[in-house]
Amino acid sequence: MFNAKQELAKLEKAIMETLVVPNSWLPEEMHDHKRGGRTLSRLNQICDKRDGLTEHAKKQIAKAENIEKMRKQVEEKSIYHTHKGGTDFVDLDGELDWSDNNVDDQQLTKNMQALVGGMVNGGLIDADDLLED
Repeated sequence: MFNAKQELAKLEKAIMETLVVPNSWLPEEMHDHKRGGRTLSRLNQICDKRDGLTEHAKKQIAKAENIEKMRKQVEEKSIYHTHKGGTDFVDLDGELDWSDNNVDDQQLTKNMQALVGGMVNGGLIDADDLLED
């Protein structure tokens, strides 16, 4: 299935690793004297390190953005039932749209593999269940 967002992310990564900014355009502290310039990807890494932005912090920011997107959807689609005692949440009017969320595909794959491994180890499923169509 074609996923435009993932394909654009791959294209962006390829561009960032391909385009080289010459030393003459960079401040002295970012010069690469071996290659005569730095890729956009490497410049981003240098700036992240300078700014103290770690991979963990980036994941936390993406997670917070995802949570906010989902919170807004739940708020918009929530159905409530009002009665004498107050108001209770009943259900959602439709499904949540996950397509705009930031996704770490590699981590998602690892999580799914761990889930299936746990189900096999726990006796919930066996190898035959995995082979069924």
